[in-house]
Amino acid sequence: MVSRVMYRPFDEDDFNDLARILQGLWHTNVPSPGYGFLEGCGDLAHYLSISTFSQVACIDDAPRGIVLARSSHERHPIDQHWQHVYRDCLHQMELAEPAAAQSYSSTIRLMNHTNDMLLKKSGLALANEVTLLAVAPEARGLGIGSILLDAAGSYLASQGANHAFIYTDTDCTWQFYEKHGLKRAAMHRASREERKLIPKEMYVYGLDLSA
Repeated sequence: MVSRVMYRPFDEDDFNDLARILQGLWHTNVPSPGYGFLEGCGDLAHYLSISTFSQVACIDDAPRGIVLARSSHERHPIDQHWQHVYRDCLHQMELAEPAAAQSYSSTIRLMNHTNDMLLKKSGLALANEVTLLAVAPEARGLGIGSILLDAAGSYLASQGANHAFIYTDTDCTWQFYEKHGLKRAAMHRASREERKLIPKEMYVYGLDLSA
């Protein structure tokens, strides 16, 4: 039986399914699956709070991938609803596993600092951003990631962007971006101390939207 793939904007009913995808990709080395789900929820809520575009890939009506993007040409303050959800996730994490929650917060702070440094080095500081791209492992190989990335690029180009950037690292399939023509603009190799919190290498890739 051939599965039906559909693409549409994010709906709040998608939240738990997509958070579980992020959990499986990035939050398995945690005290419990329940706590890992909270970390996935926190990630997703944060990215939703800063994004102006969304596209979700559904296979047989089940969300299996998402792309989010932020246009510097579209007025969009921090979305207060998703910011509140993010803070609530942090609170639940602190109640459930205080030490793990502290490590998560430290990781986020260090990753944000490193990403800011990478962006300054890259020369892409005025670019627009693909804030999140994630596809469930069981849905890979269907071209979903390519379609989602193209959708984000088309949106940013429609907003007047000539280029965009995306952060990635060695915990992600960064080779996917090179396959799709993105260029590595800056790299940070973590120190031994930093490796306790962040991936071995972190990158920023640039996407040319002028063609």
